[in-house]
Amino acid sequence: MTEPIPYRLTPQQWKISDLVTKGWTSKEIGREVGLSRRTVEDHRAAIFKKVGVRNAIELTRKLLTGASQ
Repeated sequence: MTEPIPYRLTPQQWKISDLVTKGWTSKEIGREVGLSRRTVEDHRAAIFKKVGVRNAIELTRKLLTGASQ
């Protein structure tokens, strides 16, 4: 079993990260979690910075496989 990924994301950021890795748009995520599209985009930017990635594809790869960039 692998060690948990040590990113310090909030519960809201983990939920958004999960939906991003499933290919959801910011608008769709906003509807699901009750936030504006702009707020979701702010969360996405914070998540990308914390995880050390530049886009949703890199985020998905890193979170799902633990791979480095």
